[in-house]
Amino acid sequence: MHANSARPPHTRSRRARHLLAASLAAALLPFTPAAASAAETATDATSAQVTEQVTADRCPWGYLTSATVFFGRGADSGVPNRDLGDGCTIMDAVWAEAPFASHGSFVSLVSRLANELRQTAILTPEESSSIVRAAADSEIGKPQPASGTRAVPDERIGLVLYTVRATMPTAPDATLAALAACGYRNAEPSGAVNNFYGKTATALAPLVADAGLSAPSIGIGLGDLRNNIDGVIANAKAFGAKYVRISGSASWKLNDYSEVAATLNAVGARLKQEGITVAYHNHGFEFTAQGGTRGYDVLVRETDPNLVAMELDLYWASSVGADPVDLITRYPGRFSLFHVKDMAADGSFADVGEGTIDFARIFAYSEMAGTDYYFTENDSPRPDGVSSACDSYANLRALRY
Repeated sequence: MHANSARPPHTRSRRARHLLAASLAAALLPFTPAAASAAETATDATSAQVTEQVTADRCPWGYLTSATVFFGRGADSGVPNRDLGDGCTIMDAVWAEAPFASHGSFVSLVSRLANELRQTAILTPEESSSIVRAAADSEIGKPQPASGTRAVPDERIGLVLYTVRATMPTAPDATLAALAACGYRNAEPSGAVNNFYGKTATALAPLVADAGLSAPSIGIGLGDLRNNIDGVIANAKAFGAKYVRISGSASWKLNDYSEVAATLNAVGARLKQEGITVAYHNHGFEFTAQGGTRGYDVLVRETDPNLVAMELDLYWASSVGADPVDLITRYPGRFSLFHVKDMAADGSFADVGEGTIDFARIFAYSEMAGTDYYFTENDSPRPDGVSSACDSYANLRALRY
């Protein structure tokens, strides 16, 4: 049972992608002579092989073997996601059969595949049992109806400070105090290392705390991750952030997404040592297919779920027809953060609860998604950022799903 058997072979090998990830991981280790030597060696190997042609890869842009067989939070088998011999991995084979009509049908499929792989010695009996147990523990295939009785926990609601970017540079104290006064407990500052609305992290973090707010996540740039990982760690610790997130570029090709995934895995391993998780925030361009594959799928499949999270922007996904529920059921446990943004009937931005997005339907899948925080946002707030933010907060607090 191999996934995507009809797909054409891919011209960039899984081996080359692993070598790229290895070179990045080595380069990001704390400096010692041995680590530097390993980084140089890995980089040389990558340069020699990154363009090799491999015709046996029948699952291009599929799940890599560097992660485990993972079916969501609380459903990680711990078993390596092994290659089945043709470039397809165990996870590729499982998800080739999606969607699943029921939880029972999903567990049955995984049991059958695990048994086949045990008989062919790809899995040990213990590993086969671990994978089946993880499938049984997962939420995959289970109905997730909106009962209308649940509320988003207040301590999990926050604001992306981009909404109040007009006043943050000149009046941060008053802006943060106003947000706290209307009920917010969390904020997500965004900028670059040591430049958040014109202030350093060490200057802004006390103002956030003095307002009674926490900053569980901060937004920084991809260049910061690649070139200043120590600065990223220092800034995250200044805010007390558990997540650091980046966004991408509309100019990326599939190889770029793959290379970014390797970067996220490498920095994710380094950040994890500091109690921080790296996350990727989407816009709409990631969902445009290139040769039948979406860049977003490459990012999710080629990143390790134990190291990399996704911050799902509900507006941007919905704006290009990418159903958040479909994404959650396809990639359970990957969406630690939501950007809760609403869409007006004409496609413009609206305050949360005053547009067309069915948040109750999406939030019913929060457990499957693995969501920790719900950050409201309005890219074009009216009449001003604070008023818009407080309107979104009140509506989100009143929402039942």
